[in-house]
Amino acid sequence: MQTDDLIGHLTQGLEPVRPGALTRQIALGVGIGMALSTVLMLAWLGLRYDFDAAMVSFGMWMKLAYTFALAAFGLWALERLGRPGSDARRPLLFLALPVAAIAILAAAQMMAPGADPTALVMGHSSDVCATNILGCSLPLLAAAFWVLRRMAPTRLGLAGAAAGLFAGSAGAFVYAFHCTEGAAPFVLIWYTLGIGLTVLAGAIGGRWLLRW
Repeated sequence: MQTDDLIGHLTQGLEPVRPGALTRQIALGVGIGMALSTVLMLAWLGLRYDFDAAMVSFGMWMKLAYTFALAAFGLWALERLGRPGSDARRPLLFLALPVAAIAILAAAQMMAPGADPTALVMGHSSDVCATNILGCSLPLLAAAFWVLRRMAPTRLGLAGAAAGLFAGSAGAFVYAFHCTEGAAPFVLIWYTLGIGLTVLAGAIGGRWLLRW
């Protein structure tokens, strides 16, 4: 069979992808992942006992803003890395913005008069925070891989890491509604560690789970 005949045979009956199909798939994956992660957190850990008061506290909104920003940039990187030849440098570079912002805030809190550095860093849940975030992130990581499997990633480890970045950050966002910590140094270290563990899991899993 000649090359032209082979190409014609392989492409016979193909239909163009509907406009917005990828956006709908991403939205579906994110929606399902967030719903499952929320259900998991509520069933496993539960809402923080002082939820109403927490929703008007600076610490709560600081955590939500930090994790939301990381999740948004992670989703942007995932979308770029799912397309062959796309440049993902911009969303990855923008990650420095929320990290720098919370690092500055953490430094200010550590240097405040009367500050207790140990309490600000360790809180009372540092031994479980990172692993809890990883656990809350697993449904989102599965959803992110589901999205990538419907795309065409070529850099599998990096695409998996982007999936982990999105999943870990969104999982940390969900976990924040259980966690009673509100100090920036704690969030900078332990929330970021939990996200980093999910990035590592995504990078490792991507090499096998995203193979064509």
